Amino acid sequence: MAPLFKGLERIEEARERVTGHSFMAGLFVGKPDFSLLLTPEEPPEQKAAWEQYRPQLETFLTTHVDPDEIERTAKIPDSVLKGLFALGAFGMKIPTEYGGLGFSYTNYGRALMLMASWSNILALTVAVPQSIGIAMPLLLFGNEEQKRRYLPIVAREAISAFALTESITGSDAANIATEAVLDSSGAAFVVNGAKLWCTNGSIARYVTLIARVPAKRAQNSGQSLWVPVPDGKGAEDSVHTAFVLDMTQPGVRVRQRCQFEGCRGIENAYMTFTDVRIPAADVIGEVGRGLKYALTILNVGRAISIPAICLGMAKQAWQPTLDRANQRLTFQKPLSERQTQRMRLGRMAENLYAMEALAFSVWRLAGQHTYDVRIEAAIAKICCSERTIQLLKDAQILFGGMGYETADSKGLRGEPAFGVEQLVRDAEMYRIGEGATDILRPFVAREGLNMHLERARNYLDERVTGLRRLTELGQLARFYLPWYGRQWLRNPLPARPEFQRPHVRPTLAFVERASRRLARAIFYAMLFHRQALQDDQGRQNRIEIVGEDLLVIAATALHAERQERIDGHPEGWDLAEEVFREAAQRIDHNIRELIFNSDEPVTAVGKRALSGTYPSLSDGIIQRGLQDYLVGRESALRTEKESQRKAI
Repeated sequence: MAPLFKGLERIEEARERVTGHSFMAGLFVGKPDFSLLLTPEEPPEQKAAWEQYRPQLETFLTTHVDPDEIERTAKIPDSVLKGLFALGAFGMKIPTEYGGLGFSYTNYGRALMLMASWSNILALTVAVPQSIGIAMPLLLFGNEEQKRRYLPIVAREAISAFALTESITGSDAANIATEAVLDSSGAAFVVNGAKLWCTNGSIARYVTLIARVPAKRAQNSGQSLWVPVPDGKGAEDSVHTAFVLDMTQPGVRVRQRCQFEGCRGIENAYMTFTDVRIPAADVIGEVGRGLKYALTILNVGRAISIPAICLGMAKQAWQPTLDRANQRLTFQKPLSERQTQRMRLGRMAENLYAMEALAFSVWRLAGQHTYDVRIEAAIAKICCSERTIQLLKDAQILFGGMGYETADSKGLRGEPAFGVEQLVRDAEMYRIGEGATDILRPFVAREGLNMHLERARNYLDERVTGLRRLTELGQLARFYLPWYGRQWLRNPLPARPEFQRPHVRPTLAFVERASRRLARAIFYAMLFHRQALQDDQGRQNRIEIVGEDLLVIAATALHAERQERIDGHPEGWDLAEEVFREAAQRIDHNIRELIFNSDEPVTAVGKRALSGTYPSLSDGIIQRGLQDYLVGRESALRTEKESQRKAI
């Protein structure tokens, strides 16, 4: 099949097909299975584990961690890291038999949310080893010897990291260039290359390294697999493979600790590898499946870590913002009496509630270990990161000048040293990390189109013509005519008491109707635009946005029902109904624009701008292009080392 999503061909090759239950996979084809969202109640032992651990973690944070010092010095003290290891915070998801705490995904999310409400930098540092460091790859794909050798170490004493990105490849992970060649003895791989933006890289003992291995195809028990070739001789391809890399090996050099707009305390490395030897026993899983493994473990960060950290940051800003609105007087009235600010706070409350409902729903789904949550994970990451940025910017606007001034500067004259400007700077990283929004939206859209792509594979192939094309069209008609008819028929809600409650039933009935409407609109888009969809990110984005809104509506309705039924708090319905109202408007707009929209004119202007059609837009300034900002590499590294020395 001609690739429908240009630039994602190698990632498409590595993509696992949806095999487990997926709420979103059903929603995109007009058959959402709402019963999937009603996961079993949390086991009592996990509830007890969190209630026992929470006060320990909270006490440690409030008595031993100074988030303002981390921001000032851009460094997390070693004593803090050692204290967290002693608490088991670096091994929350590692089973107890390997030295970890054995937390559920929900408890892990709770812990990161709590930590991020005090210091999101600290939460990120703790999350990386457990989401994408060596712990998760080994738990999912490693052998027993590797688990027993490494997991107790990373649970209690050694930080780990994930090395995938390179200077010329970010979200385009399939095009990495770092190579690991099996040596002539077959005992070790020799690695050469470089990795960029490796979070925790400058303090990590171990790294999950994704590198290319020269290999050839072989057969084993009827299965085709990749076998590495000594010295790269006779290789048929260079295939992605995952390794455990010991950072103490000769040839590993951390060249730079990268600095960013925000997240000043993170240890993010640019590192190079020169003839670094990795024992063959430290290959994770199978040769050639490294990209599949990378995409799989990134799901954990998207489903749990990023939503939890974003939620913690948003909750951190909530009460100070309410206090500011009630206490700040303008023209003899508090801000809280102004309609503009009440509307802003209403949006903030709605976004915070939607994020929490979605995050906990996805955590529970992921924790079942039986569902395919890649779509839900991507949506949770997109939704929580984007809404956190909006919430924090709304908070900053409400604070006015105090929201633009740093915490230290305000504290010097006795003002409350709440650093909303730092939160705004830090939050942008969570939109970018572990799959940027503009990459994940087409990814979700591709999954939403999956049924059509698989069924219409030959028809969409531009090489198929003539009689064969007519034959394919006939076969498709036999399937799609009854399928399309069913998209106009209501699917009853499952016979569960939760779905029959007065607020829940009409809300989920709307989601079900909108799901069928979306399925029809996707079908129309495929029918009318065919191969033009391959570069039409406007339509791809709309597919994701509608799916995201429908999932959020369902999650918030069930979250409100759960809060009322279990906790006796009916006030959540105010928030859930506002989430529903605003999302419903977006859904209607975006479904209509899946077929007809005005994307083309502005796209054409952008294309002309790229070709230099509007030179006057740079008039009146000292003009500089990107290359004019190049500085000597050695000079830049000296400047970086000097800044690090001063920070220490």
